[in-house]
Amino acid sequence: MKRLLRSIIDVDGKLNQENLVQNFQRLFGSHLEWNRPDDQKVYEYVLSYFQQRYEVPGIQTLRDYFGQVGGTGDIEVLERLKDIEVASSYIRTNFAHLLQSIMEEQNKIKAVALLKETQEIITKGLDFKEGREKTRKQGVREGVVHFTQKAFDLIQVEYSSRTRGDIRQDGRQMVDEYETAKVNKDKVWGRFTGLNEIDKVCHGAKPGELWVHAGFPGELKTGFACNWGYNLVTRYRSNVLYFSLEMPYEQLRRNIYVMHSAHAKWAAQGHRALDYRKVRDGELTPAEEVFYKKVVEDFSTNPDYCEFEIMSPDRDMTIKDIKLEAEMLHKQMEVGLIVIDHGQLVESGKKSKDYVVELNAIVREAKKLALHFNHGEKVPVLMLFQINRQGKEEADKNEGRYRASAIAYANEVEKSADIITTSYLNDDHRRNGTTLFCNLKNRDNPKFEPFTAKVDFEPRRIRNMDMFRGATGRGMGVDDHAAALTAMMEV
Repeated sequence: MKRLLRSIIDVDGKLNQENLVQNFQRLFGSHLEWNRPDDQKVYEYVLSYFQQRYEVPGIQTLRDYFGQVGGTGDIEVLERLKDIEVASSYIRTNFAHLLQSIMEEQNKIKAVALLKETQEIITKGLDFKEGREKTRKQGVREGVVHFTQKAFDLIQVEYSSRTRGDIRQDGRQMVDEYETAKVNKDKVWGRFTGLNEIDKVCHGAKPGELWVHAGFPGELKTGFACNWGYNLVTRYRSNVLYFSLEMPYEQLRRNIYVMHSAHAKWAAQGHRALDYRKVRDGELTPAEEVFYKKVVEDFSTNPDYCEFEIMSPDRDMTIKDIKLEAEMLHKQMEVGLIVIDHGQLVESGKKSKDYVVELNAIVREAKKLALHFNHGEKVPVLMLFQINRQGKEEADKNEGRYRASAIAYANEVEKSADIITTSYLNDDHRRNGTTLFCNLKNRDNPKFEPFTAKVDFEPRRIRNMDMFRGATGRGMGVDDHAAALTAMMEV
């Protein structure tokens, strides 16, 4: 600990303020726990000094301050300052390594204690005080949930992305960034929806972006998310993690399998897409049953398809819980898109009597999830949101075009979301098998124009009105992202 403190205090002028401040900011962001009260006092004074002057103090300033506390001085801190003064100092990666090793040792101790605490909950039960109330946790389920929630805090965060710097020093990186974008579109374009009017403008959802898709109940919010996920898994070679906080696992799984019966390759073989309700209720004809088994076999075993992970938890989930689950899964497979269905069902980590405050906090946390996923690697997040009744009535009068105010209660959506889209249905659209998509916000692109998409309600498939045919003949970007989208731009 004394080496950490030595590295944020100007002792002999050998460490300049830039290095000292960088060390301090890294230490501040780590949330390290101080084992000794005198170390805690030294750190708190440095923090207070920095907040007032935006630089760190010298050793003599600390001696002067602690020599005057209470008139007689703080003898323990003054003695500790002597140890700190003669300790070794570190900067840049050496300081980062030192901090990480100390944090690792602390977390080992905490992890062992958490395991013992979890064992106590599972075998005997344990009382916890939350505010003025006592709660008792007991049994396997509560033990595992307790461990999962607490273990998140033990995962060290070491960001792979930059969070600060003098951009005038980054000229070479800017040229390299452009050259990468020029020759390798996969590196800069995001996760495509499969709907041409959206993908032409947005080039997919990028890592770090929060995409909010809103709709009135029953108007294709989940349908859009499922179709997007299905397209990524079967066409664009990207893994999907879908958090279903309302729909049971089996229902969402059935959606995707039936959707697969509408794949273009089956139509080329003379098969007609299956009816979701007939599959659900066991009412397929013998011929349809044979086809259904063929569809299931293909979706289950086709080596060209990626992973589609669905989580339908039996407990309330915060964004923090979602992040933990996603990052653990990311160690097994690369998560390409996280879907949260839907935002109003996420448990707020910020308790408040005001529902709007809680909902806005959820949206902000979802944006942080996108930005800071997997130590700053970033990931695109699609969050679904409900349209309120007043917004629906206004859209009915305005040819299906929603306003941002229609998103129920959450004004933070307008601030934090990078892209906001809506889907709309009325009786005419249902009869015609169509839906209207609109774009309320597009932070890094122009907004795409409202457009009509084709909806096959039996297999719940959403597609382009005019099916685009690329070089592969199976739709946009089936085998080659870059080539297909280049062709799309030329249409």
